This record gives sequence, structure tokens and C-alpha cells, in this order.
Amino acid sequence: MLCILFISASIFTIHNASASGSFEDISSKHEAYEEINYLVNLGVIKGYTEKGKTYFKPNNNVTRGQVAKMVVVASGNKPLVVNKSSFTDVQVGSELSGYVERAVQLGYFKTNTKGQFLPNKPLTRDEMSYVLTKAFKLDTSEYENIDSPFVDVDSTHDYVQYVNAIYYNGITKGSGQNYNPDRQVTRAQFALFVARAKSEKYRLELPVKGVAVPDTSQVIGLVSSTTDGLNIRKSKDSSSNANIVGTVNKGGKLSVYAVEGDWLKVSSEDTYAYIYKKYAQFLDADGNALGDVQKQVTTTQSINIYVKPTSSSKVISTVDSKVKLPVYKTVSGYYLTEVNGLPGYIVANSTEDVKVEQPSTPDPKPTPTPDPITPSVTGDLLGRATVDNLNIRTEANSTSTVVSKLKKGDYVQVNSINGYWAQVTSNGQTGYVHKSYLKLLNQNGDALKDRIIIIDPGHGGKDPGTVVGSNSEKAITLKVSTLVKQKLEAAGAKVLMTRTGDTYPSLQDRVDFTNANYGEIFVSVHVNSAANTSAQGTETYYAISTGDMHQEDVDLATFVNNQIVNNLKMKNRGVREQQYYVIRNMNIPSILVELGFLSNSEDRAKMTDDQYIELFAESIYKGILEYYSKQ
Repeated sequence: MLCILFISASIFTIHNASASGSFEDISSKHEAYEEINYLVNLGVIKGYTEKGKTYFKPNNNVTRGQVAKMVVVASGNKPLVVNKSSFTDVQVGSELSGYVERAVQLGYFKTNTKGQFLPNKPLTRDEMSYVLTKAFKLDTSEYENIDSPFVDVDSTHDYVQYVNAIYYNGITKGSGQNYNPDRQVTRAQFALFVARAKSEKYRLELPVKGVAVPDTSQVIGLVSSTTDGLNIRKSKDSSSNANIVGTVNKGGKLSVYAVEGDWLKVSSEDTYAYIYKKYAQFLDADGNALGDVQKQVTTTQSINIYVKPTSSSKVISTVDSKVKLPVYKTVSGYYLTEVNGLPGYIVANSTEDVKVEQPSTPDPKPTPTPDPITPSVTGDLLGRATVDNLNIRTEANSTSTVVSKLKKGDYVQVNSINGYWAQVTSNGQTGYVHKSYLKLLNQNGDALKDRIIIIDPGHGGKDPGTVVGSNSEKAITLKVSTLVKQKLEAAGAKVLMTRTGDTYPSLQDRVDFTNANYGEIFVSVHVNSAANTSAQGTETYYAISTGDMHQEDVDLATFVNNQIVNNLKMKNRGVREQQYYVIRNMNIPSILVELGFLSNSEDRAKMTDDQYIELFAESIYKGILEYYSKQ
């Protein structure tokens, strides 16, 4: 411990270096020369004196203790004097202690190190992003829901919003496409970053690459703004208004030269500029909306994607043989299609049509596959216990006397239902059971008759869910859910939806709605998305809930998932356990189905085609019917 404290103290020994650059190891040609001297004048940096000479040691890793002092001083704060150290590895009364205590008090560091500050531990680049963002009060709100510009910092990374903040504020540009979040930071590098954070003078530019006048032969597409007042910027930086060179209103059109992450490189006023991709939708070569998918085709050979319906136009990309593509329009022997979110034209006779199973009218009375177990109890409506030790009570409340118990799998005759309580008869004895723990099974007529089913169209209102172009998750889920409701009602079920229009019920609102309406099963409908546009397919989730009732969730999820996969020829991503809020907070069989990936062109073509929408709805309907048909 004494050794550690000695090292820490030596870091803070006061040996001023003059602004003329008196560090023996920092020449005037050093990349950080100006920034280091700027910080020396502010009192942020002190050097090491050895044998009468002062060194900066630029290639040494900067430690957490050194960083604490630098950012406290650079942000205009003073050390904090304390009587008792907050950390076992920082000695109270030392110079290090005052800066560490102040930095932590101001929230500059995450302190999850079990009572230690680790002052001699080198700072990593992900920690650096957090420290600089907090110390210099950079606004992260703009960057919480956008992808990082770096391939090694994805949207789930703990520090993504802080990395974005220092990138878009001109503090770091990373190394090519990488940020290297786990790499340690040298003293020279940190001096550069602090100087940039402290002074606009040292900030990096985010220049527009390329020549001054756009080459129109390099246009890859045309977009229109989906909102009024969309900012046109000279760089990919939304952190300030200084780079705004114009605006475009809803419906305004711009030529696109490249897709760069969340940004579209466009032309405006005879120069390159950028708009945020989220607020634009691609158009066809004539400037019209793509419209609905007409059909799907499969490529019969490797083919080019052209920006216009002619082979003399620019090639946007190529597609391999045997790739399924959506077709929006046919123009002079070319198909308008879409690849990775970008529309283009392919030669029609280099493809063949995909045969699509025509949607059938759902039969409200299909013949279910009989369950091998035959209930020993008779009656028009039976209940099967879905948990062990299920109480039968003398009255319809949870405080009355328990007269007997049911084991999982036991059947009872259901005489009547009032709210969440079912009057049942078991072994000649009548009592009351909470119906959440009974699977209600009609023995005569329709399997779905009088069943109370809650359908939850995901998102809505201010929350659009995932969005690609003009297609939003909230619109797709509402369309599918509405059709499911109609099909279930035609089969005799009582169906309620958590929303019937473009409104936004919170997650708890959806749970409360289900409880208030005495729901018996809950199906939440969603649409998936991924940064990797090759991700595709259907997956359905359940949550582990009270007792062992989750087997009912698994049954319901499996029936629905398999129906969708088989009927729509979707990739089967399977049935998975996940503690999503709306399904984990239910006491009834509850599932969340992800129909497909809006980010994948093949899945998106299906989810935006009315013919397939009908099939999605029918498949969910048939999955629910299959669940209730299983005794």
C-alpha cells in the first residue's frame, strides 16, 4: 500500500512546465504540442522532474488518478477535502484524495469497484468517453437511440451514448471504423481529448468527403423528407446548429450519393451535405413512392441493381443467384426492387416468380388433432389446473376457507364464471377457483366460444417501434391484430385489444387492461429489427411466471410460431424465454410474437403486403385455436 501511495503522490508533484514547451520529450513537432501547452497554462498538466529536467512521458498510459485531477481542474472545480476517504486505496489528506473525491462527487466516474477507486489503473477508451461527457456536460440525449459510427461499439454497448457524444462533438474520430473501447489511453492522447473538450479551437472537423461539386452520375437514389423542417447539414453531426446549411419540408426531394450509417449523403445548393436517414423515404426513379409489394421473385443468376430501369445507368450493387427480392413495379422489362433498404432496378428476365400460397378463409370449426388424454370429468365447460396445489375455496375470494386442492393436470367441471372466479365441481364438491390457473376447455361446439382473449398490437402513438422508410412497426402490428380479432370473434371468442387506433398505452397500461377485462390469454404482436439486414425470421417469446404455468405459455407460443413459420415460409428462429414486461407481469398464458424483421427486405416485403398480412393474422388465429383445441 505504501508503494502505491508513493507512486500516486509522485504523479501530482508540482513542477510547472512553461508554455514555451520545456518538456524534454515534447518537441514543437509533436501532434499534441499545442494542446499540451494549452493545458499547462490552465494548470491542468504537471510534468515529472528527473535529474533537473521535466518530462511529460506522452506514451505512458494515463491513470484514473491522473484523469481525476485533470478533469476536475479543466472543468473549473477545486479538490474536495474529506475527513474519511471513500476508497480503501486512496489515502485521505493526499492531493490525490481531494481530486478523486471531487471527481466522484461530480459524477465523472462510474464507481462500481467494490470500495476501491483504482487510481493507478490505466483509463480505457470507453471510460474516457464517460469521463469527458460528464466533466464537460456534453448532451447525450441526441445519441441515445442512434447507432454508433464504429463497428466495435454496437447499440447495446454500455458506453454507446458517451462514445457517440464525444465523436459527434469533435473530440475523437476513432481509428477507421473502430473505436477500440477496451484500449488504454496514453497521456498525450488524453491531453488531446481534454483540450478538444475544453476548447472549440481544438475540436476536430467532420468534413464532407469528396469534391466540392457533386457528380450527378454517382447518384444512387432519390428520397423525400417525411417531416417538415428536416435539417440539411454540411457534416454528420447533430450536436449543434453551426453546420446546418438549409432545411427541407415534408415531401421535398433530394438526390442521394451514399448511405453512411444513420446518415444519407445528399446534394444541396451544388454541394454535398447530410440528412438524417430516419426522416427520409426512398422513391423510385421517377420520384414516386415505391407503393405496395406486388410479388416476390428469385434471381436466377448474379445480377446488377441499377439506379434507373436501364443497364446504362449506375450500378448500385449486385445480388447473387437464388436471392428472393420484392417487386414493387414493372418498368420496360425491369423490376423495381429493394436491397438493404435501397431501391433499384433489376432485369426482369433474370428472375423467376416465387409461388405464394394463397390465403384461405379461416374455418372457424376445423377438426383439431385430439389430445391423447381424455378428461374423466364431464360437462359443457371444463377447467384443467395449470399449477400444483391450486386452492378450491368456499367463496369467490382469496381469503375464504380452502376446501380442497387440485394438482396440475386435474380436471374440474366449470359451472359458472364471474370475473376472475370460476365456480367448479370436483369429486362432487363445489367451490371456487381463480380462473387464471385453469385452462378453460369447451366440450361442445367451438373451442374458442366465450374465451376472453387479449390481443396487444405493439407500440403506437408517440412510439412507432422500428421504422424503415414509410413502414412502421406500430402500423403493421395494428393491421395484423385487427384481422386476428375479427377471425377470433367469428369463431365465438370475446376479443379485446389494448389499442384499436394510433394511441400509446404504456406497458403497465396493457397489463392493467388485461386484468380489468379478465383476460384468459394474452398475445402481444411485434415486428423485429436488426443492424444486420440479413437477420430474418419469426420468433415467439414466453416468460417464466407463477409456479410451473409457463408450460401453457410454451404451448401457446409453439402453436402460434409454427403456424406462422409454416404458412408464410418464414425462417424459424424458435420459441424462446425472455422476461419482457408485458408477458412477465401476467398470471395468464402470455406470449410475444415477433412476426419478422422489418430491416430485412424479404421479411419486410411480406409484412407490407396485404396478402401476407392476411396470412400472418390467420396463422396467429389458427395457433390460438390449436392451443384451445388441445385438451
